[in-house]
Amino acid sequence: MLLIRCLEKAMLIIVLWSLCSFLFLEGLPISKRSISEVQLMHNVREHKEMLDRQDWLQLKLNNIIIPSVNDSQKERKGKTNGPSVKRLRKGEGATWSFY
Repeated sequence: MLLIRCLEKAMLIIVLWSLCSFLFLEGLPISKRSISEVQLMHNVREHKEMLDRQDWLQLKLNNIIIPSVNDSQKERKGKTNGPSVKRLRKGEGATWSFY
């Protein structure tokens, strides 16, 4: 009985010590990173940011309406000497948003 209590106390002490040691080591790296690992992580982050910017730009460019050659030729044939104003219908044209 005495032996069992001593073993239980020893196990409890070991478990508590291991939990405390893990809590202190949680924020610290186990080993220092080499310069090549740091450079690789930096390059990966830059590449991801570049892809995000390209995706954003592609979305914005999809909203731009580019007139085709046939549209410009039709406007030239029907053009008069006075200024012409083309009115956009609802949903036409680029949408503008400010951040």
